[in-house]
Amino acid sequence: MKRKKKRSNLLTFTILSNDASQVVKQFHMNKSLLYSIAALAAIPVLALFYYIHANHGQQAEIEELSSYLKVETAKSEQLQDTMAVLEEETGETRARLEELTELEVQMRTYINELPTLVEPSGGIHIAADGTNTEVSAEGLSFLASNELIERYKETLAIADEVSIELQYTPTAWPTNPDSITSDFGVRNDPFQRSSSFHSGVDIRGYYGTPVYATADGTVTMSKYYGSYGNAIIIKHSSTFQTLYGHLMEIDVEDGDVVKKGDIIGTVGSTGRSTGPHLHYEVIKDGEPVDPKAYFNLYGEFDIE
Repeated sequence: MKRKKKRSNLLTFTILSNDASQVVKQFHMNKSLLYSIAALAAIPVLALFYYIHANHGQQAEIEELSSYLKVETAKSEQLQDTMAVLEEETGETRARLEELTELEVQMRTYINELPTLVEPSGGIHIAADGTNTEVSAEGLSFLASNELIERYKETLAIADEVSIELQYTPTAWPTNPDSITSDFGVRNDPFQRSSSFHSGVDIRGYYGTPVYATADGTVTMSKYYGSYGNAIIIKHSSTFQTLYGHLMEIDVEDGDVVKKGDIIGTVGSTGRSTGPHLHYEVIKDGEPVDPKAYFNLYGEFDIE
């Protein structure tokens, strides 16, 4: 039997030269050493490929995170803008509600200052168009609207005009007690025992009882005035004047400016009079009218 040749672990490398005169060179290298060198050389290459692949994955992840961050940043900016708008609207709503509150206080003040009717009606009627005045979450924006505020302002302007007009309208009682002893109109004259026209009302009183101005105005006469005795005339407006007769004392002078409720004199029996009382007239557009229509703004009165 032939004996197998043992495989050599050496590799032989031959170096040839173009010059034929040169000696052919050979050297041997162990296969394991060659494989080790090749493996060592492949490691950096493999590492490079791994780094490139990993870097590409990280770059894609970075780009994805960057896009996500941009979206979230846009959402955050939009949310901030929304918050700013809401804060501005909240400030406007608060300002409108404060204005409404102030208008309501003014309204209540005006209503409280107005005279009470014989049959209480609850104050000035304000058309509300069926609107519920209770503040709810759904109705908050409506209550705070400019339309409602303007309506309140218009109502207040009307109430203000009414309040001013009432100050110059003779609605107060001129003395106490509030009992009428002789009515306005045709009556039996106590002196002549015949019918005559009575241009005012006679109000029961006692000597020295205070007499009050029944509205704001200016005193245009304060003197002894024929059958009226000591008398006062007050001009309240281009429409109204009032006359107070048979006074015991006159406490004002011509030209004095008086307010509703100011004391202008005292009850007496001067002039054409049968006893202490106050003769009181309301003169509208130059003609005497029944004062009871104005007394009635404050309540019932007695007629004897």
